[in-house]
Amino acid sequence: AAKPVAASKTAARYTTQVILPALQWIKTGLKLGELQATELRAKNLAGVDVLIGKDGKGTLFCVANLCPHIGTPMSEGADVIGDVIVCPLHGSSF
Repeated sequence: AAKPVAASKTAARYTTQVILPALQWIKTGLKLGELQATELRAKNLAGVDVLIGKDGKGTLFCVANLCPHIGTPMSEGADVIGDVIVCPLHGSSF
């Protein structure tokens, strides 16, 4: 007689969205054509303040809206220069 198959100890019990919710796709309410190159828009997505924009070549990106240096909102005057975003307060670039 065949032995019963034991349940795997590593069987998936949770989806990636439960374990790492930051990896979920979240609708922004923006259409790709609504943003011009170097344009930035602040949004709150799922309780997280983000800055959505396009770099100098028109490639879409999304970053946290707060500068990691001292928490300045990037949406209050940040510049996009090429593929770099520059903090409005102290000029740090990312």
